[in-house]
Amino acid sequence: MKYVLGFLISVLASIVSINASAEIWEDYDLSQEVTELTVVKVKPNYVDGYLTRLEGTWVNSMQVLKDQGVIKDFAVWAANVADTPNVFLTVTYENMGAMQQSAERYQKMVAEVTKRYESNQEENQEISQGYEDYREIIDRKVLSRVTYK
Repeated sequence: MKYVLGFLISVLASIVSINASAEIWEDYDLSQEVTELTVVKVKPNYVDGYLTRLEGTWVNSMQVLKDQGVIKDFAVWAANVADTPNVFLTVTYENMGAMQQSAERYQKMVAEVTKRYESNQEENQEISQGYEDYREIIDRKVLSRVTYK
C-alpha cells in the first residue's frame, strides 16, 4: 500500500510539473536591451579609494561611450563594504549587437578620452595599473530583463 501511494504521489507530481512549465515568448519575454554586469571584490580598506579612482578611469570611458551612442547607460553600485563582492559595474546596451567591439569604435573612444582627459592621462594610467593590487574581477554576466505576460 505504501508503494502504491508513493507511486501515485510521484505520478501526480509529474503531471503538475508538466502543466506548470513556462514557455518563453508565451509566458514571458526577454528584453532586446541587455545589461553587462561586472562583479568586483575590493579589499575592504580600499573600497572608498577604488570608488573615487574609478571615476577618473572607468566612469570617464563609459561617459565617452554613452556620449558617442555606443551604450545607453552605465552605473557603479556598491554593497555594504564588509561584504564581498562589494562593487558592481553595469553597462546597458541597446541590444546584443551593440556589444560587438571593433577597432574603429575602440580608437574613436580612446581619441575622445585622450582629448577630454589629457591632463589626467598619466595619473589615470598609474591608477588603473594599481587596481590589480586590491581588487579582483569575480564574474561577468550579460542580463536580459524578464517581462511577464
